[in-house]
Amino acid sequence: MAGKTVFTKYLEALILTIAVVAVLLFVTWQLASRPVTPEAEALHKNVAFLASEADRLKNRLRDMQSRQTVLEHEADVLRQANRLLKEEEAARQSELIRLRSELDFYRRLAGTGGAQQGLDVYRAELTPTESPLVFRFELTLTQNIRRAAVITGRVNLDVEGISSDRPITLRWDRLSAAGSPEPSFRFKYFQQLEGYLTLPAEFSPTRLVISLEASGRAEPMQRRYDWEDLLNPAAEAPRAGDSSG
Repeated sequence: MAGKTVFTKYLEALILTIAVVAVLLFVTWQLASRPVTPEAEALHKNVAFLASEADRLKNRLRDMQSRQTVLEHEADVLRQANRLLKEEEAARQSELIRLRSELDFYRRLAGTGGAQQGLDVYRAELTPTESPLVFRFELTLTQNIRRAAVITGRVNLDVEGISSDRPITLRWDRLSAAGSPEPSFRFKYFQQLEGYLTLPAEFSPTRLVISLEASGRAEPMQRRYDWEDLLNPAAEAPRAGDSSG
């Protein structure tokens, strides 16, 4: 608002200065084209007054220009400070989310969150690649540290989706390079697995199904994730249709 007020005053002063200069030019022309008379002396006085007024208005105009420059600079400083504050707040929120995620991870390992879970998928993420049909997957597997035993097994990855207006499920042999073995795991507390999934053309994925088959366990542990949720690393993918053995 202050900037607009200064600009308005600046515009008014500019218009008034132009008007005064125009009057001076007109009076000067009148004096030059007529013989000297008593009226001319009065006009001379008026010209002197108008010239003085024009100088005063010019000085006022310069002052307003300087003030407007200062106000614009102050506005730029405030905008930059506001941007820096927003960036710092975003960084703090990101760090807080990271710390909460780590705390949740270690609570799960220690079994202090109330649930005594065994083998489980702690996090699943998908990352697009340069090819629209190829996606990088990353899985974090955990088990409660109170079990304190090495666990081994394999991971079955299935992708549910739509092809030719029909629902289908793609198994690992259709999602990976020919002859590529299914991911396997062997760990005591946690392990990260990664790899690539290649989808066929004209296939729309809707869900990723992860089944963990551990040695010595009769039933696999299964998690189902919506495909779009896995593509958003900022949000924890919801679990649906979970079952564990």
